[in-house]
Amino acid sequence: MNIGENIKRYRLEKGMTQEQLANIVGVSNQAVSKWECDGSIPDGLLFVPIADALGVTTDNLFGRETIYEKDIYQGIIKLINQTPFENRMEKAREICWQTEKGLFGGVKYEYRPSELKNQTYSSYVTCDTGFTSISHRSDTSFFSLFTEPPEGFDVLKQYSEKFREFFEALGDEYVMKSFFLIYSQIQGYTFEKEVLAKECGIPDDRLDDVMTKLSFAAKPKEIIINGEKRIVYKANQRHELIAIFVMVTEFFYALNPRGYNLQANGRRKSYFTK
Repeated sequence: MNIGENIKRYRLEKGMTQEQLANIVGVSNQAVSKWECDGSIPDGLLFVPIADALGVTTDNLFGRETIYEKDIYQGIIKLINQTPFENRMEKAREICWQTEKGLFGGVKYEYRPSELKNQTYSSYVTCDTGFTSISHRSDTSFFSLFTEPPEGFDVLKQYSEKFREFFEALGDEYVMKSFFLIYSQIQGYTFEKEVLAKECGIPDDRLDDVMTKLSFAAKPKEIIINGEKRIVYKANQRHELIAIFVMVTEFFYALNPRGYNLQANGRRKSYFTK
């Protein structure tokens, strides 16, 4: 494929007209038409502006498909840095989605501009070296990738008791109410347990037990007020806990008859050994 054909291909992929490309680069419509019809080639000084306008590299214009990791990584960093701050998370999610398609393999999963706007389903890839989990749902959209530890997921067994205590605590309705109240406050929220009890309707005979179970979200601290010792609790609002809840909603979604639209089950071994 020659330069003119490449310009036409990338222009159409970007949804750009010949007139739009001409205006960006600073040439006439006829010049662009001649390039694409192989009537002429762009002036050498125009290759970089053309590539920038089309969102490709000059190597792409010449049909050079060699990919260098360093250039890709630097390009990702530059792309995110050039994105307005309020849109960077969404841009990073889009990059992650391209990674997911790469894990599926196959040339049919090519980049399509703005494709995430039409995505409403979930996706995952499993293999013997890890797995991904992706949600494009409007209520909870996320991308997660878990690489398998060298010794396998058996490393999780050492936390068995902590897992049990944690999920047992979340099974307490007052702990759950307290959790949502604490996380509705700004970072560093400090409170007395009596205030929490009033806000969440915790009975007096349950308060100490609830505070013990709530240790994953709030830690006690002794302070002196007017010479009197008081115990207050400082919130520990960790984003990992929000991630856990978001991931659990994906588990519920998987049980829905709709299920996953894109999935690749490539794992051939168990997650734990006996």
